Amino acid sequence: MITGSENRYLDDHVGNFIDALEIRQDEASVKLALKRFAMNTGFSRFVYADLHAEDVRSFSDYPEEWQRRYLARNYVSRDPILTKAKRTMAPTVWSIADRDRYNAEQCRVMDEASEFGISSGIMVPIRSGFGRTALLAFASECPDAANVRVRDLAYAVTAVAYVHINLIRLSNSVMEVAEISLSPREHTCLVWASLGKTMAETSSMVGISEKTVRYYLDRAREKLGATNIVHAVRLAAERGWL
Repeated sequence: MITGSENRYLDDHVGNFIDALEIRQDEASVKLALKRFAMNTGFSRFVYADLHAEDVRSFSDYPEEWQRRYLARNYVSRDPILTKAKRTMAPTVWSIADRDRYNAEQCRVMDEASEFGISSGIMVPIRSGFGRTALLAFASECPDAANVRVRDLAYAVTAVAYVHINLIRLSNSVMEVAEISLSPREHTCLVWASLGKTMAETSSMVGISEKTVRYYLDRAREKLGATNIVHAVRLAAERGWL
C-alpha cells in the first residue's frame, strides 16, 4: 500500500484497469483487476455497487460479515459518505478522522466500518439506468486518504462505467443483493398488476380501496427501486416472486 504525504491520483491507473477488463471479462478477472486498481492507488479493498432506494447490488472484497451487516441493517440509508456522493455526484474522499462532522447515527456506521479495516477511502458515483446510482469505491485501514486526488473526472467516471457494463454482462449470481421483503398485501397487489389488472379491479378483488391498492403498489415499487409499476413487476419477476 502507498503511504506518505505526496498526492496520488486515481485516474493515473484507469488506463491499465480498462486494459485488464478488455482482455478477459469473467468474474475472477474483474475482481483481480479491481483489486490491482485498489492496490495501485494505495488502498486495500474495493466495492462496486448499483443501487436505488432499498435495492442494493454489490460486488466487493470487503469482509463478508461487514457486507452482510451493511445490507441487513440498511446502512445504505445512513452511510454519510454514500449520501454525500449521491448528492454531489462527484468523487468523495473520506476518513474516520473526520467523523466529528457527522451525527451519532452516521458516526456509528463509520465506527463499525472501521472495526472491519475500512477507515478511509474514495467513492466515485455515476448515474445509471432507471434512476439508479452506480459507484466504485476503494478503502483502506489507514485513517488518512486526504492525499487522494482525481485530475480528470471524465476519465475516472469511465472506470466506473466499465465495471458497471462488465458486471451487467455477468450473471446476477456474482452480485450480493440486499434482502427485500414485501408485505402480503404488497405482494398480492403486485401479482394482480403483473396479470394486467387495474387498481380498480384489484381493489374489488382484494376488498380494499383503490387508494390503498395504490399505496401498496407504491411501497412495493419503492422497495424494489423501480421507476414505475411495470418496472416493479419486471424486477419482482426476476427475483422469482411472481
